[in-house]
Amino acid sequence: MNYIYNIKINLKSNLINFYEWEENDNIQTLNRVVPYLISTKDYINILNMNVKLSKETFSKLILQNNICLFTNLIDCVCVHFNSKRIIDKISKLSLLEEREVLEDINKKNKIKLEYKVINSNNNYKLLTRKEERIINLINKFIEKNKEREKIIDYLYYEWFKCNKSNNKYNELLKVINGKYSKKHEEIYNIIKLIEFKSA
Repeated sequence: MNYIYNIKINLKSNLINFYEWEENDNIQTLNRVVPYLISTKDYINILNMNVKLSKETFSKLILQNNICLFTNLIDCVCVHFNSKRIIDKISKLSLLEEREVLEDINKKNKIKLEYKVINSNNNYKLLTRKEERIINLINKFIEKNKEREKIIDYLYYEWFKCNKSNNKYNELLKVINGKYSKKHEEIYNIIKLIEFKSA
């Protein structure tokens, strides 16, 4: 069984790529951790946090504070198990550290996982953390100002470049919560300007 040393992780309740890590995240360093080689099917279930490991499988894992790494030889992820043997936190690795795992892994680290599929989560988010924040802030601003007709008219015009609508508030919310685009950032910048002038 080979180990990987001094790996940085950023455990969260959903999957966040390393390039989205932020200064205030609780980034930890694992002194020594075992990477386990698993099938691609199992790896997808691990990524989506859909598994409850059997007692037998769990007892075979060498864990550091209930943490270990899994790989399918293409990708690598770090997970934390709760007391019920369910993954409750997950982290990607930096590209360099992921490459280290993939280069060092060997057949001795191969394990067959026995588990129960517990849900149908899909941990692949289409939005970055920044995009999610922008959408949330726009939603809050529109909700807070829904009775201020001039502001809603202005934001509606900036998005649609027209003012022909019987329900601008609902139409704005619909597009804001639809597919992310450059317009979200334009509206966000307008909102920041409005709030700056109001301060």
